[in-house]
Amino acid sequence: MNADGNGTRDNRNGGGGNGAIRITGRVAQPLLLEMKDLQSMNTEEVTDLPVICGSGTPKGRIRSCRGVLLEEVIRKAEVIKEEHNDTKKMLFIVSARDGFKVVFSWQEIFNTPIGGGVMILVERDGESLVDEAGRLELISAEDYFTGSRYVKGLSTIEVVLVP
Repeated sequence: MNADGNGTRDNRNGGGGNGAIRITGRVAQPLLLEMKDLQSMNTEEVTDLPVICGSGTPKGRIRSCRGVLLEEVIRKAEVIKEEHNDTKKMLFIVSARDGFKVVFSWQEIFNTPIGGGVMILVERDGESLVDEAGRLELISAEDYFTGSRYVKGLSTIEVVLVP
């Protein structure tokens, strides 16, 4: 984390590398957060979380997980809001290294109970997600079908203003 507490800044193109996520788009400057940056932030814990795909088929269970709320990561990114209603038209496109993408709205993250469960995991089932692969994960714990927006290999979060 740099001296101003905003995490590591990086202007290179492309997604985050192993164990890092890049926040791009409608931000003052692209932000790169590494696992160590995430681990230094406040975390939330969720226990006994079923992973259910969009068809309703159970895909497993996470006994416990700990992570940083997406809301907190977005706050660090210095989102550009030029007009009063900009946040009503903002989306976050969350992408994995393999091309998998999910979408959240600003209002969903900052104005509904869903936002309190969307987190970038730093620990799952008692194990740190810091490993040689450095695969970060994002899960939306308040979704009915948690598997639908479970992003493994998290790479980028793009902030987009819909015209």
